[in-house]
Amino acid sequence: MGRIVFKVSVGFVTGALIMLAVSLYLANLYLKEHLRLAEIGNLERAGDRVELAARLDPFSPDPLSAEAYLALRQGRTEQAAEAFQKAIWRDPNNYRNYAALGNLQRQQLGNPKDAAESYRNALKYNPHAATVVSLLAEALSSSEDLEGAKAQYEWLQERGKITLKDLYNLGKIQVQLGEPGEAIQTFEDAKERVVAGQESLDESQREAFLESLDLSIADALVVQGSYDEAQEILLQSSAEQAPARLALLDDPERYQRSVLETPVG
Repeated sequence: MGRIVFKVSVGFVTGALIMLAVSLYLANLYLKEHLRLAEIGNLERAGDRVELAARLDPFSPDPLSAEAYLALRQGRTEQAAEAFQKAIWRDPNNYRNYAALGNLQRQQLGNPKDAAESYRNALKYNPHAATVVSLLAEALSSSEDLEGAKAQYEWLQERGKITLKDLYNLGKIQVQLGEPGEAIQTFEDAKERVVAGQESLDESQREAFLESLDLSIADALVVQGSYDEAQEILLQSSAEQAPARLALLDDPERYQRSVLETPVG
């Protein structure tokens, strides 16, 4: 009798494992199918496939992440945020879902403070994700936490992972925080990278960015009180905004205020 019970138990377990394997296989199949349908614009059928995948694999965050992205494509931001939250609940160690939620909060919902919290959560599970550190810096800057944003950009800079855009933003923040000397050095570092061809910019992008850097250096010099040096840079600049800034030099205090009151980014 015991042997019969054992065989029945083994058969039951084996059957359950086979059913689980089939369910997971089908869930993965439906997720792949949803990608194809979404690519051709059939979002309704893609959503049906995601729903089926979620039922077949109730423990994976992937179907919920897919649901969130589909909702975003359809402009249903609140539903997308809820789906990302559910995905996080299923797999709280997956930093990508925290980052995706942060992107939604920052870009679609316009809530940089909540986004910063989501990015911080992502970095708990992947502290070396440079892209997330950059996004956190942007969110902190948008929520007027310039010191916090500066710390994140400096973390990237110290590790040689800072992008040209982030280096530029760091310089802008340093100006706002009353550190024009440091800002000038940051802008000069950015110029060196561009001139050395370390960035993948075409000729027009290269010239435009170098012009922006020269204008930013002039702004930092004005905040520093080095008006003659700022004037020299502006006189040599071919940027369209240079003449207007030269005119502002007739009233340096007004020029300083305009620089310090301009939001970063």
